[in-house]
Amino acid sequence: MSSSPNDPTIDQSSTESTPVDTPAVDRPDATVDELEADRAATRERLAASVEALVAKTDVKGQAKARATETADQVKSGAEDVLDQVRQLPPAVLAAVAIGVTLVVVLAIRRSRLS
Repeated sequence: MSSSPNDPTIDQSSTESTPVDTPAVDRPDATVDELEADRAATRERLAASVEALVAKTDVKGQAKARATETADQVKSGAEDVLDQVRQLPPAVLAAVAIGVTLVVVLAIRRSRLS
């Protein structure tokens, strides 16, 4: 499958602009500076492609990034819940504390009976 010069999937933004759309290496009248610029642009495109491939194959790095993102979301959610709890009236907080204490006591008694 060959790609055309107008193929939108090819990034041509980093290539040197020449009077002709042909790369300098393919023109017999290309100067040394044009050839070197063409080579440098090709190296930049190749380096970007290699970096993109390395990033895609870095499963450990991707997992670490997702874990960090998830941890940030959990922290944000916990802060939101904590803010909501702080706004509750003291009577509601006392009722919740009594309920949690009751559950803990019952769990301890049940484990001792077993």
